[in-house]
Amino acid sequence: MGTGASFKPVQTAQLEGISQIRPRERFVYLDLIKTMAIYLVCFYHFNNLPIDILNHPSFFTYLNYGILGMASAGVPLFFMVNGALMLNRSYSLRKHVYRIIMICILTVVWGILTLAVLIPIKGDSYTAVQFVKALLEWKQYRINHLWFLQTLVCLYILFPLIKEVYDKKEKGPLYFFFGAAFLLTFGNVFLSNLANTAEWVMKVNYLEKNYNFFNNFNVFSGFYAFSIVYFILGGWLQAKLLKNRFRRPGSPVLTGIILTALIALLGYGLIMSQSNGDVFDTVFDGYDTLMTLIVTAGLFILSSRYQQGKSPRLSKGMEVIGSNTLGIYFIHVIVGWFTLPYYKLLPFSTNLLANLIYGAAVLILSLGVVLLLKKIPVVKLLFQL
Repeated sequence: MGTGASFKPVQTAQLEGISQIRPRERFVYLDLIKTMAIYLVCFYHFNNLPIDILNHPSFFTYLNYGILGMASAGVPLFFMVNGALMLNRSYSLRKHVYRIIMICILTVVWGILTLAVLIPIKGDSYTAVQFVKALLEWKQYRINHLWFLQTLVCLYILFPLIKEVYDKKEKGPLYFFFGAAFLLTFGNVFLSNLANTAEWVMKVNYLEKNYNFFNNFNVFSGFYAFSIVYFILGGWLQAKLLKNRFRRPGSPVLTGIILTALIALLGYGLIMSQSNGDVFDTVFDGYDTLMTLIVTAGLFILSSRYQQGKSPRLSKGMEVIGSNTLGIYFIHVIVGWFTLPYYKLLPFSTNLLANLIYGAAVLILSLGVVLLLKKIPVVKLLFQL
């Protein structure tokens, strides 16, 4: 591809006088957020918590179900960190296009590798055609976790346009775009939440759980466009923090807001479970709810208070995890499926605390595997963008 003016480093933020992050500058609280995010992902994907609130209701079942709902902030936190870093620094369009291509390649390669490695672990069997079909359909409970990378590609394709309006002093276009994205994603889901709650009260069930009220007028249907809202929100919060122009609420207030949102998410999960006769997934189906948005933003702001000097070793550990979250995300599915059957043999495997620890174990084991594999010259390319 020839070098043209459009592929020169884009530095509109610098021209507009907006604070920028230096290329290799690290923020310890962003490492904390990434560590928290990847832990929540591991905890959500691999646990043995009893959460059947319909057939086995009890205090502990409700507690498990409510705690698991906190994992709905995991992936959104990654989107916010991406926005915090990408929207507040200059970028090269050429490198950005290369990055998009690499994400696509890595997603397909890891889809193939994960399916293959899980064959002996899960006892799967495929013909050549079935294997290709499983890959193209991103087989459930095998490689469907790669939806995050696919969404990231969609987000990165839109990034140059978002960056263009984000960097301008005139914020009207940014507010319009953010408002439209918010209305057509979170707003639409909020209408569904209200409608589903009304149906539960009236004991009817006409609408699907996430009905598109805007029909074909919704330009953001077709992919997980709620990621745009998290992305821009992360960039905006980071910019305010860099300028010390953001007045953080006190930790008790933030904690109270987060807990209130989690309780509301739990309540909605109970309503949907009773309405549909199936336990509602407050994590995956919670990403685009206002409750999860509040929890995610609250955790981001709360984490921004963390300072490196308080615990250098802890900060270094989080930096190692934060630098390897992509690899952990790829590997944790293999580690999780390999270890889960053994974990379930333990007499206390349904205990909440034990499951919280097991989630951390999956994370640490995955990190260890990633660090070992990155020492192999060619294999390390599987973890690089």
